[in-house]
Amino acid sequence: MPHGIIRAQEVEATATSRAAPEVIFKHLCVAEAWGEWGGFWTRGRRETAGEEHPNGIGAVRYVPPRREEVVAWDPPRHYGYTALVHYTALAAAVVVLAGAPRRFRADITLEPHSAGTLIRWRGAFDGFPGTGPLTRAVLRRRFGSYARRVARHSERCEPGCPARLPGAL
Repeated sequence: MPHGIIRAQEVEATATSRAAPEVIFKHLCVAEAWGEWGGFWTRGRRETAGEEHPNGIGAVRYVPPRREEVVAWDPPRHYGYTALVHYTALAAAVVVLAGAPRRFRADITLEPHSAGTLIRWRGAFDGFPGTGPLTRAVLRRRFGSYARRVARHSERCEPGCPARLPGAL
């Protein structure tokens, strides 16, 4: 492990939705659908298709501001991705100052719940010394926002949403 990096910090957020797990899963695995519910300033897109399914393991997507690779695909229960980060010296300095994670993986599980579906968004990251608490707080807030947004949107998804197109699963 490079000098100055601390390992495996974790964060988790949850939300519930009346939508079925299959509906929520489609909104997670279709990169273009993230723009419908994620609140990003630009649309996400799939850059590379997955090994066995276009949105499955190995798919690379751009969801602003980073590129991510799908590393877990078990419809409709588990979806995971990791950030693809290649730092230049300048970017590494910004990461250190901003407290952003150096390595990052997120896993989203969808579990039956009395109200419909429990969305559990977990992340693990390697941070830099002194930045862990801030990074955990930022990620917990972001994950909570994502979980609530995808929960709400999945309940009232409009017909033109990319997650409703054939071939999502």
